[in-house]
Amino acid sequence: MPKKILILLMLLISVHFTYAYETPTDSTKKAMVYDMPEQMPEYPGGADALDDFLKANIKYPADAKAAKATGKVYVQFIVEKDGTVSEAKIRRGAHKSLDAEALRIVELMPNWKPGSMRGKKVRVRYTLPITFSLS
Repeated sequence: MPKKILILLMLLISVHFTYAYETPTDSTKKAMVYDMPEQMPEYPGGADALDDFLKANIKYPADAKAAKATGKVYVQFIVEKDGTVSEAKIRRGAHKSLDAEALRIVELMPNWKPGSMRGKKVRVRYTLPITFSLS
């Protein structure tokens, strides 16, 4: 009798683990955001073009200048399958006005070349450091 109970218990546990580790459904896959896909998203023109875009569009906030605020603001966003940038937020800020300017710049960006996984375009979480310095 105890042997039958043990076998039944083992069967129930194996069934539980089978259903606990199911593969993601299609709707879940569509919403997935990758941190490290096979191919990372790329700003059009590459890193140098991104630096040029930042330099051309950053407007140092007057109150941050007056406070002599400097630092690096880390903005996290998602590069969607179509290359658009969404869900921008500050991961680590430097000053309230600098943080707001960093978000403004990210929202101005043109579409990126999207990231891919196994040959398919995917949503990718990207963190961009933006350095603010007074010269």
